[in-house]
Amino acid sequence: MSRTGHRGYRRNRQRIRDQDVCHICGQWIDIELGPRDPMAWEADHIVPIHLGGSNLGELAPSHRSCNQGRNRRVVQPPVPHARKW
Repeated sequence: MSRTGHRGYRRNRQRIRDQDVCHICGQWIDIELGPRDPMAWEADHIVPIHLGGSNLGELAPSHRSCNQGRNRRVVQPPVPHARKW
């Protein structure tokens, strides 16, 4: 079975499905976009699998491009800005 086919992973993913802010860049995620769109919603492992994270570990929402762009690095959460852009 694939990592994403595990029941526990799917359950964790469903729990964060209603969150629409990318934990990497802090920008809004359009959940209506198709799965191949670079700005689409994607579940990201907080601690990457290769660094000892579990497939059943904590997940956070991210843009597809942000998740793939961070590659194998652990990302610090974005600092909220006081200024409204």
